[in-house]
Amino acid sequence: MALPPLFDPIVNAPKPQKIVLGIFGLVIIGAASYFLLLSPLDTKLAQLRAQNASLGDEVVKARALVADLARTRREMAELEVKVAILKDRLPSERELPTLYRSLHDAGTQAGLGVALFQPREGQVKDYYVEIPIAVNAEASYHQLGEFLERLARMPRVVTLREMRLASTNRPGRAVRAELTLATYQYRPVGSPKPPVAPK
Repeated sequence: MALPPLFDPIVNAPKPQKIVLGIFGLVIIGAASYFLLLSPLDTKLAQLRAQNASLGDEVVKARALVADLARTRREMAELEVKVAILKDRLPSERELPTLYRSLHDAGTQAGLGVALFQPREGQVKDYYVEIPIAVNAEASYHQLGEFLERLARMPRVVTLREMRLASTNRPGRAVRAELTLATYQYRPVGSPKPPVAPK
């Protein structure tokens, strides 16, 4: 099969020119292949490598979280046990009258002449309700100290918030004490309102 006359100059050209034209043709084919085929693949490869590195970082972080998850679960279980213990030290609404009686009895056993024992409206905090209790009593210093010691030994949490002392002229009752005690009630998140203290 004969080539068209257009290719006659190339076919009849000397051998060195044919070699140069062949090399030039190969360079053009190579450049076209690179820019049309390899360059987009190289860009895609660079993107995939960056994505692989990013996923590798995420895998390392995920493995660290998984390793940390067991420790976090252990700590959470320990905290739940501590919360359960603390909840046992806080009276429920049903136990408040019994606690009030115990406080009144502690004052009587210590020798306090209790003139006023009045629980007040609870104050809502984040996870608990603070219930103040006003106590006015007359006693000796030792009797007042014994009452405070009895408070400290109670299984339920009762704290002394305020204390005002004044002297009296009565024998055996050298001190008039105005105390504000506080007990605390556990309040689950979302509970409607605190208990109302009995009048």
